[in-house]
Amino acid sequence: MAYLLSGVFTEACDCTLICPCWLDDAPAEDHCTGLFAWQLDGTARIDGVAVGGLDVVSVSTHSGGRRAGTTSTAVFVSEAATDEQFELLAAGFSGKLDGLLAGLADVSGAVLTTARAAIAITADNAGWHIFVGKPGQASVAGTGRVEVTGSAAAFAGEDEPLTLTGTALSKELSVAGNGQVVAHRTDVLAVRVPELPGAYLDVEGRSAMRGRFQYASR
Repeated sequence: MAYLLSGVFTEACDCTLICPCWLDDAPAEDHCTGLFAWQLDGTARIDGVAVGGLDVVSVSTHSGGRRAGTTSTAVFVSEAATDEQFELLAAGFSGKLDGLLAGLADVSGAVLTTARAAIAITADNAGWHIFVGKPGQASVAGTGRVEVTGSAAAFAGEDEPLTLTGTALSKELSVAGNGQVVAHRTDVLAVRVPELPGAYLDVEGRSAMRGRFQYASR
């Protein structure tokens, strides 16, 4: 199935900076709850179907490394998606399509549910915010399934945030361009996804990464 998907991704989890998954290592406390969020550019297409402007958020919990076979995942697609768009995006970002998207299966493990959701992702020079709620739900603090707020991690004496290239997740996230991702720190990370074991948390000052992605298959 042909597709061309590009845009901005955000990864956030309850590990401290930097999440060991980017180094293909197990989390420090042997358990991690986190998410990938993809904002699709307007030109995105799957099997000839336009999916641009939609968002997908994948929430996962795992013990040990992400590829250890103990990962459970829930995939949420923008409620604005048509039935056809939903099916294609849910399959693609669950790792069920061929090509580069298939690599997501290795870091998603068992996909326990796919569902529509109210997804709001905003970003500016000051930082970014991700909200995932029930369909039709307004983005109100304290009410979402997922709520994350973060900004680039600036280190003492440095003008630019830390960047990484050639990480262990570069293939699965199909990091675009020079493969560079930028380290971020979350101000708030709240996850309330009862479909997943252990997917309840409310923490501050944890790890995140942002960058551009491009998945292409002919």
